[in-house]
Amino acid sequence: MKLKHYLIFMFFMPTFVIASGTHKHSHDAESFSVGEPGKGTPDRQIKVSMLDTMRFVFEPELISLKHGATIEFVVTNDGAIQHEFSIGNAEDQVKHAEMMRKMPDMVHQDPNTVSLASGETARLLWRFMGDDTVVFACNIPGHFEAGMKHVMAITLAAGD
Repeated sequence: MKLKHYLIFMFFMPTFVIASGTHKHSHDAESFSVGEPGKGTPDRQIKVSMLDTMRFVFEPELISLKHGATIEFVVTNDGAIQHEFSIGNAEDQVKHAEMMRKMPDMVHQDPNTVSLASGETARLLWRFMGDDTVVFACNIPGHFEAGMKHVMAITLAAGD
């Protein structure tokens, strides 16, 4: 019996070693609170500049989010320090901030969150769903608290 347990351990050990080395996880569409990764051609494109003044600058200005709309966010870190752009609701951002406090050097390349070093650019294609309030956030410790967030409700289009 001990030999069997040893063989099972040896079989799975490489998986544990690999999994513990980096932060790599996947999200299912149903695990997202305010939508899902977008597909196809976006309804519009928004450029997002992340600044060391702990602000996001949206161009054009992000003034509405409609249920079912797909937006391509072209996110650039125009600051000198690392920043993050994360899409979720308030509960998502609180959980993510707690995780980032425990592991502040974590780097994300997820469907709803990207971490960018100075000068880097990434694209997120996102389809907004539901009628929740979206919180765009940088959860690097201290950044959200310093004002690096943008909050906006998803509205239902006429006839929905």
